[in-house]
Amino acid sequence: MKKEHGANGLLSLDEIGERLERVLAESPADETEIVWLETRHGSARRQGSRVDVHTGPHRNVLVRVLDRGRVGSFRTGAGEIGDLADAVRQAMAQSRVREPLAGLPHLPADSAPLEGPTELFDPAIARLGKRRVRSYLGDLKTRRATARLRWAEGRVAVFNSRDVRRMARVTAAECEARTGRGPGAGRAVDASRRLDDLAPAALLDRARHRSGSPDGAEPATGAVPVVLAPEAVIDLCRLLNETSFSAKAYYDGTSFLREHVNVQVFDRRFNLVDDATATEGLAFPFDLEGTAKRRVDLIHKGAPKTPTLDQRQAAVLGLPPTAHAIGGNDARAENLFLVAGEEAENDLVAAVGDGVWIGWLDHLECTEPRRVRFRCRARGVRRIENGRLGTALEDFHWSDTLLRAFSSLVGIGTDSTRRLSPDGYLGAMTAPAVALAGVELGEATTAPPTAAAE
Repeated sequence: MKKEHGANGLLSLDEIGERLERVLAESPADETEIVWLETRHGSARRQGSRVDVHTGPHRNVLVRVLDRGRVGSFRTGAGEIGDLADAVRQAMAQSRVREPLAGLPHLPADSAPLEGPTELFDPAIARLGKRRVRSYLGDLKTRRATARLRWAEGRVAVFNSRDVRRMARVTAAECEARTGRGPGAGRAVDASRRLDDLAPAALLDRARHRSGSPDGAEPATGAVPVVLAPEAVIDLCRLLNETSFSAKAYYDGTSFLREHVNVQVFDRRFNLVDDATATEGLAFPFDLEGTAKRRVDLIHKGAPKTPTLDQRQAAVLGLPPTAHAIGGNDARAENLFLVAGEEAENDLVAAVGDGVWIGWLDHLECTEPRRVRFRCRARGVRRIENGRLGTALEDFHWSDTLLRAFSSLVGIGTDSTRRLSPDGYLGAMTAPAVALAGVELGEATTAPPTAAAE
């Protein structure tokens, strides 16, 4: 019996491929698909001289079968051949209690060549442990600064009975620096597939630039222009993606897309694309049906264009597939870009003149999906005075709709920041700073000042 782990607790691609080939060959179902996701996640936090590091492997295997026109699926964390064969039988049992699925006579098959970079793996990330993390974050020994690093090393495989054979070994890392505490705190984040592309010291400098004196902090009130740091823009675009562009939201009718496809509802400068072939956004070449990824316009010149769909959902809805399968019964964009504009971040602040800067958002939630109404806590808030960042302001509660917030822009920045996708390694959200016109600010929070280490 083969061991359940290899280097860093993960099986090799060859070992995974051998197991999947055998299970497919022995499956009694008409057609079988196996999606294998095996990951070693790690996280580290440095404050002063102390470094806390946590790592651990995780496996998620999704088996889907098509038998007599019926689809069944089953998830398992086991990886031995006997366990996988049992997962196939469980999926077949699920299929027997379902009606035949119209519009999908077989599992997806895509032989298109993969686009984008072929090297997605960085040995430096795969070697990360406590000693190497301590050395990597060694320049950040400041009393009022905190650095976080999270990373993932993964194996992804999609095999099915229609000769789909997609495999990849992948890494990703994200670094965050914070300075100060409470009003006046600063924060900066970036992500990459390569450790050398991240610069903790430069992120700390950016966080310091965004921090301000907490002396005389006061709440911000009234309707004023607001400049959102890239980190805040990423949070809002993620919310838009999850609540409006996912296949499930479109199918359920909770997405505003049902009424606004090809209708301009955002500022014409607002363009949101998903491009898994672009290196700068943590490219990944195929979705979890094995379909080759490509650039897809989700919002073009302010008009929504399409939900994200895998091949099965596209067949049910009568729409073109977009290669966004994430496994299970949903599809979601994992490599989002808010297309950059023509103004540097400092120029956006200067264009606003007098207003408010927001560094990031906490406790962000959608309260009304059909209008994408949200509420959150605005953090890292600074007053903009005479076109420059001024005094720090108290955190405040912000409630608005994305349909309104992104409908009238002052401008979009040139320089973008990346944050890892929710799974931690398949992609990233990339966005620049954005200046909004006439945001109605909410009341100040009553929460006590929060340490930079939180």
